[in-house]
Amino acid sequence: MRYPTQSELWRLDHILHAKPLVTNGQSKILGRFRQVFPLTLFPDQLIIEELRIIHVQNDGPWLNRVNSIMATDIACVNASSGPFFGRVHVQSLTGGPEIFVEHLTRSNVYKIRSLVEGIALASREGLTIGYSNLETERQNLIQAGSIAI
Repeated sequence: MRYPTQSELWRLDHILHAKPLVTNGQSKILGRFRQVFPLTLFPDQLIIEELRIIHVQNDGPWLNRVNSIMATDIACVNASSGPFFGRVHVQSLTGGPEIFVEHLTRSNVYKIRSLVEGIALASREGLTIGYSNLETERQNLIQAGSIAI
């Protein structure tokens, strides 16, 4: 039998331009974050879904690398920031790929950290996060992963 295959460019385009609400059992996109352009010539993109985190590294024109970590495989999330910009480091339990993104705005750094922590906690506890409203789901995950200082 011959099955149609998905090309790498089609899959990359499908991930980058996906709509926030997806049906048929797929995970919803909770956030998209990009690096600041003047500091990096080819800005990377970080996509946070319900079940995984995707890091699209742009190495140049038409050169992309894609790393993803499933929510159940998240070991820890480190976020640090200065007065304007910061960085996020997501480590994997399995020793697989790590996600390290620099030159993000300060507000995005802490929002990413809270979202990733909320997703990791929900997946470890076996919680189903299926709200009809995407914004409600996003706010609940941010609150679950936030730290009161």
